Amino acid sequence: MFRVFVFLAVVIFPAAYVFADGASPWEQGQDLEQFYTQYCSAPNLEKHYFPSLDTQQLATLTKLTSEVLWADLSEDLVGREGSSTQVFGRLRTLGHPIAPAFTSMLQQAAKEPMRTKYVYAYNTNADQRSYVVDTFEKLGKSDAKFGAAMLTVLECRIIRNVKSMDPFVASRVAQVKAIKLPKVSTSSAKASSNGGYSEPDCSCGGGNFCYGPRGGHYCITSGGKKAYVKH
Repeated sequence: MFRVFVFLAVVIFPAAYVFADGASPWEQGQDLEQFYTQYCSAPNLEKHYFPSLDTQQLATLTKLTSEVLWADLSEDLVGREGSSTQVFGRLRTLGHPIAPAFTSMLQQAAKEPMRTKYVYAYNTNADQRSYVVDTFEKLGKSDAKFGAAMLTVLECRIIRNVKSMDPFVASRVAQVKAIKLPKVSTSSAKASSNGGYSEPDCSCGGGNFCYGPRGGHYCITSGGKKAYVKH
């Protein structure tokens, strides 16, 4: 689960903060709506939890949290498990509000050509995702209470995104929709051993992906193994 990686950090903001008691919406039996009401009601979460940050520091932290939110959501969009999957499932089961735009995004992500675009963006931005998550982890680890507040803000943003569609996420989705995928000419495409066609360079680190014989997507890890993107 993505949450495991989040609470681990180098940039240190000198700041007072509103202490979050460490309650987690992912704990067994936790009521997401109750958590949301108790911890996520402030219009500007970062400003609420970190009132002493100056404008630039606040903007930096907000941007970092947004990037981590997108990193988590991108896991869902390519078929891997992210926190948004849990939130969506629990809210839907209980009949709680879910943003129509969020539902539409998930539905589009399961179909071509949007699915291909999400996979392409996911592979291309692998290094950036690792960097922002690592930065978030290091910052959170600089101070336990500061980190707890950061984590609460992120969890609130994840729930809020499912309930009302985060503006930052919406802008990233628009960017992905605008991607023009590189075309693979028949002369440069290679037939794979299992009968599928793929790009010559299918390395995960290179941001490319391969097409399997049944239309699946995968890339080749540094160890030479196929890493499939689950449907």
